[in-house]
Amino acid sequence: MVARKKDEIPERFESVAEAGDFWDTHSLADYEDQTKKVEMDFQITRRTRYITVPEKIYQKLVQRANRKHRTLREMLLEIAK
Repeated sequence: MVARKKDEIPERFESVAEAGDFWDTHSLADYEDQTKKVEMDFQITRRTRYITVPEKIYQKLVQRANRKHRTLREMLLEIAK
C-alpha cells in the first residue's frame, strides 16, 4: 500500500471560508499526528445571531440608521433596549 502525499495544513487561514474550503476537501483523520490535546474554558457572555432579511427591508434599515447618523448595528442595539 502506497501512502498518499497529504497537503500541509496552512499556518494561518485568511478567513473562516478559506478554512472551511480546506477542511471540506481534507480529513482531520489524515492529520491526527499533528493534533494535540488542549483544555479550554468558555464564558459566553454575548450571543450573535444571523438572520436573513429581504434586500428591500435591509436597505430601509440602513437608510434609517444613516439618517440618525448611526451604524445599523448601533440602531438595532438601541431598539433592543
